[in-house]
Amino acid sequence: MSERETIPLEQSVLKYIESELSSDLIAHLISTRDFALEINHDQKLGLDDEKIAVAALCHDIARLLPVDEIINKLKSYGIEPDSLNAATPILLHGPLSAVIAREELGVEDGDILRSIWIHATGAGGMSLFEKLIYIADKVEPTRTFEGVEELRRLVREDLDSAFIHVISAVLAWLVARGQPLDYNSIAAYNCALGESEEPPESM
Repeated sequence: MSERETIPLEQSVLKYIESELSSDLIAHLISTRDFALEINHDQKLGLDDEKIAVAALCHDIARLLPVDEIINKLKSYGIEPDSLNAATPILLHGPLSAVIAREELGVEDGDILRSIWIHATGAGGMSLFEKLIYIADKVEPTRTFEGVEELRRLVREDLDSAFIHVISAVLAWLVARGQPLDYNSIAAYNCALGESEEPPESM
């Protein structure tokens, strides 16, 4: 992918994450950005590079906060955590990351904010932009779980059709570990299944 100039908002986000987050998480955010941009270009998705970069860099900015702090911060912004019906409290880092991006970093674009909000769980009726951020987060090159290389191959072939394989892998991972399934993830899977001609093969 050719070199591109970073816009002021992206530069501000980079300064924020470099000052606030761990080196491992920064590496994940940058890798998520670069992978999402690569897929956008290679598949000619026509999505806005600047919006992709900001969404990818912001999606986990609340990820390292203790759960109690995530809950308290959401309340301080007027959001009742219980109303979000998260299967596990750590999933609330998605909504809080979106709020911080808006309130503290000046992100106003609705596509960016929604993709950050739902990146951890997915949701029913996701846009192509939202699927790209969700997928890039799950399979970017620093991820090393079993089967991730095959998922990356599928994503590089066709992002939209690969989405069901990615979210199926996430759900299977949770089930194998006896973890609860978030209702938004189930809605995302059901919608993806409805959009797919064939169910995914087991991996």
